[in-house]
Amino acid sequence: MFTHLTSTLAPTTLMTQTRKKRALTAAVLSGALLLSACQEQTTPTQSAADTQNESVKRIAPVTPSDSAAARIEAFQPRYVMQKQALQRRLQAEYESLQAADATMATDMTNGQVTAPADSETNPVTANSDNANSNTSMANDAQDTAASAASSEDINTSVEAGERDLAVLQKVTLEPRAPEQLDETDIIDQYQDAMRALYTADNQSLTATQMNTLLNVASLVPGLFEHTEIADRLVLKSPALARLVVQHQVWQQIEAQQAIDMQNVKAAQQAEFEALMDKFNSTMKDYDEQIQKYEETLESYQQ
Repeated sequence: MFTHLTSTLAPTTLMTQTRKKRALTAAVLSGALLLSACQEQTTPTQSAADTQNESVKRIAPVTPSDSAAARIEAFQPRYVMQKQALQRRLQAEYESLQAADATMATDMTNGQVTAPADSETNPVTANSDNANSNTSMANDAQDTAASAASSEDINTSVEAGERDLAVLQKVTLEPRAPEQLDETDIIDQYQDAMRALYTADNQSLTATQMNTLLNVASLVPGLFEHTEIADRLVLKSPALARLVVQHQVWQQIEAQQAIDMQNVKAAQQAEFEALMDKFNSTMKDYDEQIQKYEETLESYQQ
């Protein structure tokens, strides 16, 4: 009886297990599809978060690293020293130009005073000069009239010439006194410019900060050999960064030229020493020969 019951229940149990496996497989597939859908939905959310983080970075200041802060602090006294030396040179040049202008003005004044004295002391010459001048002016007037009649269509840019003249009248050739800053002001401008490099990416530099960074790039370009500081300069002012790169390239060229000159000088010195050794050796041989001749002559005289 148990055998018949077992044989009767076996097919039923097998079918039940098969159905359970199919249901389990379907559940697994459904879970995988749901997980994939969730991942596809979360990916744009992550991209949006990254974009938001980038936006936050652009409007937030950046903290300099310890190495960058140490380099900025180390270059501050160097910049102050170079800036003060530059101010002294500019002041000396300004004073020289002022002295030259004063001398020129004095010479012009003396020339205007002595000119009438010559005409008064030599009236004949003055009258002759006036006559020649009148004749020359008449000839010039005739030439001018003829030239104007034959070339009326040449002067077609009168308005442009008047505009150029108006611009030139506004240009002054007088030297301007250079700005003289004390040590405290130089330090304040330097520190402000360094802080400006680490402000928000979308915050522009002021004119004073740009001028200070230009001075720093010209006077102590080694500051920007630090990668982080150089990257901040490129981000805040690509034009200044290009100037720094050009200056560094020029420094490398100068250094290579100095090495080449030293090599040339060393080669010339070695060649000169070789020639001197050869000359001394030749002279020594001549001295020995002369000594032998003298000894021979002395032997004949005996």
